[in-house]
Amino acid sequence: QFFGGMDGETKKTADKAAAREASQLAEVDKYVEEAGVDKAKADEALSSIKDDHQKEAEAARQRERELAKVKVSQENVDFLMKEMEMPQEKAERVLKIHKDNVVASVRELLAS
Repeated sequence: QFFGGMDGETKKTADKAAAREASQLAEVDKYVEEAGVDKAKADEALSSIKDDHQKEAEAARQRERELAKVKVSQENVDFLMKEMEMPQEKAERVLKIHKDNVVASVRELLAS
């Protein structure tokens, strides 16, 4: 019979599971205390990761500035758009990456 939504066996099983989870949580707490997690070291590691991300973002911005300076011919853009069936922005970007070299651009596109 159900009482409060659970029969006797289900309630016993749920109680055992809850007790097991509480015991496991206590073990984790004990490990953290014993291991002596060093907050300063953790903060230093997080700061290092943040610095790395900032450096990568700045390098990407610098790369985009360099690519913006590269001039590509409209003839080459039109060729890639037609032959490779791609939008103008993608054709211009691949040509800028390869300094307006159509052969190198096509090779990259075919390889990807």
